[in-house]
Amino acid sequence: MWPWGHAAVGYLLYASFTYLSDREAPSDVATVVLAIGTQLPDLIDKPLAYSVQVLPEGRSLAHSVLFAVPLCLLVWRVARSAEQWQAFGIGYGSHLIADSYNFILAGRFEMVTFLLWPVLPSPDYPTQSFAGHWVRLFESITSVSINGAIRGELPGVVYQGLLAVSIGILWWSHGRPGTQWAYRWLQNQVS
Repeated sequence: MWPWGHAAVGYLLYASFTYLSDREAPSDVATVVLAIGTQLPDLIDKPLAYSVQVLPEGRSLAHSVLFAVPLCLLVWRVARSAEQWQAFGIGYGSHLIADSYNFILAGRFEMVTFLLWPVLPSPDYPTQSFAGHWVRLFESITSVSINGAIRGELPGVVYQGLLAVSIGILWWSHGRPGTQWAYRWLQNQVS
């Protein structure tokens, strides 16, 4: 899944959680923590696999529940509030779910062995570089045709984009949580 898809899935799950538990939209700080959680597995694994080449695949160490559980426990221990560790845990967990649910539903369990890395080996993926992923993205977008769209034959990245736009509208209706905090933080960094 692409970064915007992970952010959208994470926000949908966390906004649902906060609404069901508090009947409120997510707060600024929690939304920033959530965003970090939704991206962190790829921010750890992809550079370590593609640039430094110390991991076997772009889904290995940080995509493993054997890493995720201790990390979430550490965040629980150091977080300033329950809201923050819940946001991080939901964001991080949503990333692992979003990367694996299609394979699980299709019964292709050999493709989700990364969830137990290093006990099980990570599956081999066709793309082994950042550039390769972006080339694949561009090729999938340029392959869209009107006839294919009418038949519902769109690449996954288009569906992820539609999901991100839909959840972006929800985020906007919640008052764009996270933007005020990020703006204040940036101002403090510049000053």
